[in-house]
This record gives sequence, C-alpha cells and structure tokens, in this order.
Amino acid sequence: MSIGETTKLISTRSEENANLLLRAGWTLLLIADRQEEGYQWLLYQFGWQQDGEPPESAFTGVEGGPDPFRNRTTIEVST
Repeated sequence: MSIGETTKLISTRSEENANLLLRAGWTLLLIADRQEEGYQWLLYQFGWQQDGEPPESAFTGVEGGPDPFRNRTTIEVST
C-alpha cells in the first residue's frame, strides 16, 4: 500500500492500544520517541488503508502524561 491510499489517521501512546489497532486492520505508519516536560513516551501513528470504514476501537491502555497532540480523534484525509 502507498501512503496515498490512507483515508484516515489515528494515533496512540499505548502499546496495548497499538496492538488493538493492528488487529483491527490499521496500518502502522510511524513510531516516534517523544519527550516533553520530563515525560518520555512512544507515539504510534496508524493509517486506514482498506476499503470502507474502520471498525470502532475501544482503547483500554494507559495514556498518561501531557497531551501535546490536542486532537486524538480520527482525521479524514482528502484524496
């Protein structure tokens, strides 16, 4: 799949949530090491690259620390 086939984006800081997204069919696009105000965490960025809408994912992992990414909802990508 090419990045141009991505129709939605979603991110999480939780390894558990990342695994839920993978099992739901999301494609892992990026893992970034983030730091802010004494906190350090990994950010997992996913894209939906399949036909139709992605299934609803109920995040259950811990997502502590500051949230510099104010909007954690799914983002529509225009093609």
